[in-house]
Amino acid sequence: MACEPQGFDDWRIPLDSTISRAQYEALVGHPRFAAAARQLSRSMLDLAAADPALDGIVKDAGRFLATGLAVYLHATGGLTLARLKELGARDRVVSPGRARAILIYLRFLHYVAPAPDGGRAARFVPTPQLERAYHAILRGGIEAAAVIEPKLERLSNRLGEPHVAADLVRISGRIGLSHSGNNDGNPMWRVFLNRHAGAQILHALMLAAEDDGHYPPRGEMAFSLTGLARTFRVSRPHVARLLRAAEQEGLIVMRPDSRLAFTQAGHEAARDVLGARLSGAMRTAITLMQALDAGAVAAAG
Repeated sequence: MACEPQGFDDWRIPLDSTISRAQYEALVGHPRFAAAARQLSRSMLDLAAADPALDGIVKDAGRFLATGLAVYLHATGGLTLARLKELGARDRVVSPGRARAILIYLRFLHYVAPAPDGGRAARFVPTPQLERAYHAILRGGIEAAAVIEPKLERLSNRLGEPHVAADLVRISGRIGLSHSGNNDGNPMWRVFLNRHAGAQILHALMLAAEDDGHYPPRGEMAFSLTGLARTFRVSRPHVARLLRAAEQEGLIVMRPDSRLAFTQAGHEAARDVLGARLSGAMRTAITLMQALDAGAVAAAG
């Protein structure tokens, strides 16, 4: 049964609340959901292709979520290893051991640096490179959500303002943490998003399908093991193992001539990956717009 498309006012949801199932079904059933989801996939691949350092942090969900958490912590009291470990473990974003490794990796990328004021507990600050890259990711999500809700377009011109950018990070972080752990049952996370370059391979496969008005696609997706390996700088066996795992999980069926298609379960799982990202972007943008309209930006710590 078709769901009634939602309007702007339907997304006025308290920051620490989650959307209802009816709200979610209305989002993924929206007539412009496919176009918005396709734009989101294209944006993620284009951003990573343009910035090798950003490409490194979106290679798997753990790096991506921990990096977002690091930026959020900086905006809400300071980024320290202890806080990253604590919040990452509490909200099941990343283990304490991996939190340390990711902080080291971010320093290697010159995405964070020790705070100049020092102190007993080493504090780190995002570099301008990380702030630009992370804001570009958030902007990409909001611009994709604007395909569904055109009122969001008027927010784009203000995202570069420092106080607006800071609140964008705080609001998106709060909303993201309220949804942490909600994807545990989605096999697409286990098979694709938690594997190296898996999210990028998933987006590339979906974009390779003919645009028939459905996204995730209902039809066949052409692929090349060599092409995917070269594009995302992984090995052919790595790509082959990933696709074999997806087939064994019942997410895809392999077809002749280097083609594959989602099963019904795979299509729903891929839709939910895209829907979760778009719903988060929608809520973030509308919450920020409400604060701007009320002249009360900077309240979402």
